[in-house]
Amino acid sequence: MQTFFKKMFDSMKAHKGRTIAIAIIAFVLVCVIVALCCLNAFLFNRFPKGYVPSDSDLALIRDNPENQYKRVVIIGVDGVGDFFSKIYTPNFDKMFSAKTVNGVDIGASVTYRGVAVYPTISCENWMSMFHGVRPVYHGFLFRDTNQRVEDGEHTNEEKYPSFMGQYLRENPSDEILSVCTWRGVNNGIIENDSRITKYNSYVEDIVQFLDGYDEGTRVVSNIMTRVDETEVASASTTIRDDIPGIEGQLYDYLSTQVKMYGYADETIEMRDAMTMQRIITETVSNPNKYRIAYMHLDQVDHAGHTFGYAKPAYTNAVSRVDTLIGRLYDAYEAAGMLEDTLFVLCTDHGHRTPGGHKNHGKNTSLEVNITFALAGKTVKTGTPGKYVNTDLAPIVSYALGVKAAKTWQGRVPHNMFTLLG
Repeated sequence: MQTFFKKMFDSMKAHKGRTIAIAIIAFVLVCVIVALCCLNAFLFNRFPKGYVPSDSDLALIRDNPENQYKRVVIIGVDGVGDFFSKIYTPNFDKMFSAKTVNGVDIGASVTYRGVAVYPTISCENWMSMFHGVRPVYHGFLFRDTNQRVEDGEHTNEEKYPSFMGQYLRENPSDEILSVCTWRGVNNGIIENDSRITKYNSYVEDIVQFLDGYDEGTRVVSNIMTRVDETEVASASTTIRDDIPGIEGQLYDYLSTQVKMYGYADETIEMRDAMTMQRIITETVSNPNKYRIAYMHLDQVDHAGHTFGYAKPAYTNAVSRVDTLIGRLYDAYEAAGMLEDTLFVLCTDHGHRTPGGHKNHGKNTSLEVNITFALAGKTVKTGTPGKYVNTDLAPIVSYALGVKAAKTWQGRVPHNMFTLLG
């Protein structure tokens, strides 16, 4: 062996120029390979694949009532990644499965290998989901982004409208509803528009609900709401707990939780329950009022930061969200609203194994792989083609027969809708 290396070094000395050239070429090749791998991991993998629906594609929806939805309901679950595929979630499975309801065939499209944009941070991803472009375009990248949207900073909404803004451009007389546990979405990610009704859920809402609850009527009026916790509440709403199919469930849950834990902000699951109940109350009581209803549920992300990915508290949070999905489904089933609703479930990112505030934001598969699910009468049952978080905006717009904004980078994935491809 010693003789071999001696001969090799002697040869290198004798051909010094060629050796240097080979070393330089090898170094350049290694750099190119590393650069391509990095670009693939952080950029190329985020390029969407799918359709940009044409005017004729959209006409099939706009000109045919049987292809139209009265409403789109979007369930945003923060921080859940692909975890719906890893535990028992009967209500998720019930909502996002093929079925026939009152003679209408409902299709379901589900993937657990959707792709979050990089970095895998909430603001970057929700902003990309709503506005259809990668973070480098919408401008929220790395620097205190979550705090910035909580404080009310917006992207360039004229150039990069959200799917809500794009819908209202074509349907100026319609209304949209957004109810969020994390205020960042309402405060900075969604446009401020009088036609978009926004509610954020705070602990004070739970206090008012329980204090004003009448076990006879199960209706609580004058729940004061606000979009930012620093502002004085100026609007009041009614929370109904008498919805057929889920009567009394909110009060039973909240009163039990308060007896166990008190009114602590850490009991964020109670705020999620209030968020879901507002969505149900507003849409079931006014079934034709809102064409788009969005909710943001935050307890899974909160459990991931506090306790860590896949820990019992994280698993329990996913199960509680599944229970809330069941309430929505049961209320809509009792109200006869399943067949004319498009249900969407989306998430921003997953979590790495450790707990703490730095357990997502990188490019590991646990953070990047995300759940995306659709159920509706124009949905093609099965696993869709590649989904990237920038695709949410064109998906919702297409389902409502609205033309995508020219600046959007997202696409409608292959194999997702029966009328495309």
